[in-house]
Amino acid sequence: MLIAIEKKKKNIAEFLLYMWQLEDLFRAQKMDETSIYTILVAPLELDAEKKTEIWNWYKVILLELRSQDIQTSGHRAEIIEIMNELSYLHKTLISVTRDANYIEFYTKAKPHLELLKSKSGKDNQEDIETSLNGLYGLLLLRLNKKEISENTQSAMNAISKMIAYLAAKYHEISVG
Repeated sequence: MLIAIEKKKKNIAEFLLYMWQLEDLFRAQKMDETSIYTILVAPLELDAEKKTEIWNWYKVILLELRSQDIQTSGHRAEIIEIMNELSYLHKTLISVTRDANYIEFYTKAKPHLELLKSKSGKDNQEDIETSLNGLYGLLLLRLNKKEISENTQSAMNAISKMIAYLAAKYHEISVG
């Protein structure tokens, strides 16, 4: 929870990826509260009050996953709303404000996004969701200590720069 709060304040894209990972961890434990507590909360080197705070937050997320009927796949409404906000900002930076820096980042990332969409069979997926899916896939490869090709790394660097700029703009608007 503490990590999520910091990420949400400082980098909305990292927050989204963190929340996706948390959702996947819960699903990997088959949404079993005892297992989730044992694996994710009990080992934390925190006082009992902080552990309880984190556990209560996890239980809220579990409740949302169940109530939104997304125990096996999908994202919570809060996460989808933030992704929609990022998509709206993405389109605004390109078409309305014509942010030259963002357009440059997007132009470099676009061929990689199209390739990701093609490979995933999701040709109509929003660019921001495709970007986040790609970055999440890279995160999983790294966590599993898998080899990452030079082409993949290059593609993810272009996408990462675009998303970093977009996240910075998101925070400018949210705070300012």
